[in-house]
Amino acid sequence: MRPNRLGDSERKWVRNMALAGQVGIFLAVAILIGWALGQWLDRKLGTDPWLTALFTLLGAAAGFLELFRVAAQISGDE
Repeated sequence: MRPNRLGDSERKWVRNMALAGQVGIFLAVAILIGWALGQWLDRKLGTDPWLTALFTLLGAAAGFLELFRVAAQISGDE
């Protein structure tokens, strides 16, 4: 019986799929952290809803920057 070993192309495909999955998780977590931090600051400073909106947008921007970074990394591999 032959051992189940991945070739270079299969290994690269698995790595790229893992990176793509990581981006989705990172995007959601970044937005959630931004929202939670904005909510907390709004309660502390009485600025409702401005800091929540600002930090949610900053979280989304961080998530999209990660998306572009990973996309560039994946396209650079091919």
